[in-house]
Amino acid sequence: MMARLLVLCVAVLACISIGSALQCLKCSFTFHGMPCHTSTTTCQAGEVCATIRGAAAGQGLIMKRNCVASEKCNKNETETYLGVKYTTTYYCCEGDFCNSAATLPTSHLSLPMVLAMLGVWLIRLL
Repeated sequence: MMARLLVLCVAVLACISIGSALQCLKCSFTFHGMPCHTSTTTCQAGEVCATIRGAAAGQGLIMKRNCVASEKCNKNETETYLGVKYTTTYYCCEGDFCNSAATLPTSHLSLPMVLAMLGVWLIRLL
């Protein structure tokens, strides 16, 4: 009986953490596809992970990764800096670290989901 209670508690905690804040990679601007030092960041409510690309004269110049407001997703912003017109495009995704350079399968399982599934499986065995 105690084992079932413990497994149930683990499953409940795993389900609670499923709704936790989105984790993304953060990378300051880099030029022409050069490697960029990344760190992790936690998005605020209403934000998603994104890769942000800036282009001028049709050439991709800069890139960064971070959390952005979901309203910016898949939109372009055009601005002028020092007389040069450039366009910033926001490529968004929703999933922990989905804005990494390496593409992750869209169906990857999070640790809380795996723990919840394991808990259900163990309860059935006990």
